[in-house]
Amino acid sequence: MLHMIETRLQDKLKPGLEVENFQKDGDIYLSLNPDYLSGDNAKYMTMYNRMARWYDMSEKWIGPLLHGKAIDKLRRDLMEEIEWEDNLSVLYVSIGTGQDLRYIPETIDLKSLDFVGVDISISMLEKCQKSCAKKTNLQLFHACAEDLPFADNSFDIVYHIGGINFFNDKAKAMQEMLRVAKPGTKILIADETADYVDQQYKKNHFSKDYFKDATVDLSEIENAVPSEVKEKEMKLLWDGKFYALTFRK
Repeated sequence: MLHMIETRLQDKLKPGLEVENFQKDGDIYLSLNPDYLSGDNAKYMTMYNRMARWYDMSEKWIGPLLHGKAIDKLRRDLMEEIEWEDNLSVLYVSIGTGQDLRYIPETIDLKSLDFVGVDISISMLEKCQKSCAKKTNLQLFHACAEDLPFADNSFDIVYHIGGINFFNDKAKAMQEMLRVAKPGTKILIADETADYVDQQYKKNHFSKDYFKDATVDLSEIENAVPSEVKEKEMKLLWDGKFYALTFRK
């Protein structure tokens, strides 16, 4: 089984990259391009590495305490923007701890998906590996969204939830997601709106120092979408706290 998964993974890598040549941290493939580790990328990588231990706990307990069932609904609404089917290849950019994999529609057999996750935080990936590896055929890469180690036209589903607001180069990240998606793929990019960042992160004890100068400009996000895409749409979810940007290759 492992050999088969590695063969499928090899087929998705950029020409010249070999599965067996990657350095690994446990089962996580290390592919982080240091050229992108500056500015906001470095700042938020440090934050998520520090927060990883508490992240799931806050999602599980503090989130519902503050927001009731709204977060569950948001996660499900986001998953409904994606065209799920069994036996597809999936790339989740900024997978974090992988907690929202449980919101993938119940009709989908998770084990049938050829699932790849990428994140800039090694600590979040380590948590993800522990909690999600048994549920899916999950392969994890420590990499940044602006330089994905995958070949063109490799994935049936490509999506990103949470993080792009503060990527160094939003347009490059979107170009990369578009590049590795197969023709016809619907891509989802979602994150918090300015309202949510101002209300939550700037007041939260763990995150306020990282977000004190942060701003979210939705027109900047929309303008970063590559011009050649089709069916571009922006929706606001959860009473305007979250946006879901979709487009098709």
